[in-house]
Amino acid sequence: MKTIVICTNFRPFTTQPSCAQRGSKALADWLEQEIETRGLDARVDRSVCLGHCVMGPNARLLGEAFCHFADKEKLLPLLESLPEKPAD
Repeated sequence: MKTIVICTNFRPFTTQPSCAQRGSKALADWLEQEIETRGLDARVDRSVCLGHCVMGPNARLLGEAFCHFADKEKLLPLLESLPEKPAD
């Protein structure tokens, strides 16, 4: 099973940007729904911080390059590259 890691960190007491302030929670919800709808062999791991706050939202397929300024359009190729769940 593949894992997509997405930062959902929110920085409540600062003016510095965070992935959650830029919509990463809704993006994670969308990824989970797309994985389910498409029957993909993958899961979403909501992370506290991936260390690239100024370029958020940030996501990555575990072990692969980061997708900075992530949005649905940028994550579609990642979804299309994922394998389907094996037949039972």
